[in-house]
Amino acid sequence: MSLDASLIPETLLNAQRIMALPENPDHLPAVDWKNLGAPDSRIPHTETATNHQPDSPLPKADVVVMTWTLAEWAAMNQVLTNRRDPLTPDQLHSHEWQEGWLSYQRDYYQIYQYMVDVSKTFQGGAPSLYNESWGSFRQVRIGDLNVLLVKSGMHLAQDGSQLPLIRFVEQICQEARPSLLLSIGTGGGVRSEDALGSALITNQAYFHCLKHFANARFNHSTVTSTWQPDNRYLSLAQKAVLQTRGPQILPVSPQYPAGSHIDPDPAAAQLKVVTEQPIITTDTFLFGTTNNGLEKLGCLVEMDDAVVGMACQQQKTAFGFVRNVSDPVINGALPTSLQDSWAGYIYREQGLYTSYNGALATWALLAAEADRKEKGQ
Repeated sequence: MSLDASLIPETLLNAQRIMALPENPDHLPAVDWKNLGAPDSRIPHTETATNHQPDSPLPKADVVVMTWTLAEWAAMNQVLTNRRDPLTPDQLHSHEWQEGWLSYQRDYYQIYQYMVDVSKTFQGGAPSLYNESWGSFRQVRIGDLNVLLVKSGMHLAQDGSQLPLIRFVEQICQEARPSLLLSIGTGGGVRSEDALGSALITNQAYFHCLKHFANARFNHSTVTSTWQPDNRYLSLAQKAVLQTRGPQILPVSPQYPAGSHIDPDPAAAQLKVVTEQPIITTDTFLFGTTNNGLEKLGCLVEMDDAVVGMACQQQKTAFGFVRNVSDPVINGALPTSLQDSWAGYIYREQGLYTSYNGALATWALLAAEADRKEKGQ
């Protein structure tokens, strides 16, 4: 009995994983603020929302920070709520670390039936149905700066043609009344100079939709904010960055150049301000390769930020983006199926750790915003 040819790439990939699996940190640590040299007034402190009901309006905030996936959420919680216990990958799916987060359901049931319909037509779509809410939130304070942390249950590529993410962001802006909204999370690297785990900060995003929104009026447009990131605390945050290495990818196919391999990324993750380039927002799984030219469109590719920026523009709210490189540029000489497999695999293995770096970069930006508020800027 011969092996199904379609299984060969995946079989070879699994064999490579055993040989090439990089060493990861075994947990997300508590941030050592003293070692960073962070002023006591810039260390995050959690606050409790009193008498909050799921259908209550969001509390007022100076800055809103929203993120998207479970790993991104856990990393944001670890850094920006100053959680003092380490978090292991095995604990990621537990609810213990989610204590203090509150459900936000206000007006969600106005779109509930639509989301049910989406879940029937989009495979794996409408994740907000799991909790029947827009998402969850928690309040923290950094100095005099009130920060609202939001975990979104809404997504560009999973919620159908009506894009309810726009309504969610508009409600956040209308209820919390922030002067700034930051979207943070993972993304695919497109620039060879960005090592795995680097976090890129910018104030613009470009729509590069290839699937459901390929013909949308907003596609191929760029949203830009007036917000300018202040990097004065980035060097402190850099001290706590988790350095991870990508796996060595060996030749697995006659299509791949003989005798060659892909070396692991050096452990050189950096926190960078890159306002000269936009985030690339797409509506399908996409990643940078050595020959697909995505670096000509922006600094990193992900699946929500341009929608956030578009909604914030409509509400006249400044916005910015912090995206960590959770999968690096993939060698374009690999067969397409292996490129897809490696990009997804590295993301799943490394996304929790790279998201920690993105949260550290976000803390640095918030600390600078606290300085601005106290100086009345």
